[in-house]
Amino acid sequence: MAAPQQDAPEGKGNRQSRWTEPDPEVVAAKIEAFKALTNRQFGAELAAFIATHESKRDPIASYAIRSPQLTQKARRLIPDLVEQPDKYLPPPPGEPTNARSRRLAKFRGRAEKEAQLLYYVWAGLVARRGHLLPEASPRSRARRRLADEYPERFLELVREEEDSDRARAEERRRQRDAAQAAAAGQ
Repeated sequence: MAAPQQDAPEGKGNRQSRWTEPDPEVVAAKIEAFKALTNRQFGAELAAFIATHESKRDPIASYAIRSPQLTQKARRLIPDLVEQPDKYLPPPPGEPTNARSRRLAKFRGRAEKEAQLLYYVWAGLVARRGHLLPEASPRSRARRRLADEYPERFLELVREEEDSDRARAEERRRQRDAAQAAAAGQ
């Protein structure tokens, strides 16, 4: 089933790794099972996966959900899971309001973490094709929007920064040359 456990790199040390890779055929079967589900059914499976504590999650499901075949589908569903968790994850009967709010806060936190992991998985897939995804940072997006809205001013600022970098590099080179000349003269 699972791959054998590996020794430390190059067999050094006496610790054995407890991490094992799941059988690729089992993961492929799970991926196909998830792909056969409707969006609503897959959303329910994804919600149950997210709601489960990380140590108790099925590793096969983890590999399947984070696979290249399902990453985009999962990424599209997570915002809806966060906005309407009861739609996919029914509350236990008779749950008090405070317990519900704690459960949903925990679920939303786990969903945000899963969304971040899926973003990194997708960014890696895109990077393998020779591209980079835009940064998720609001500052980076704002900088990009300003560059699009005011390209002349943006290019002017870029040129000023490049000139400043060149001037600093030239000054450092002159100081280095002067220090070498002084050292050679002694």
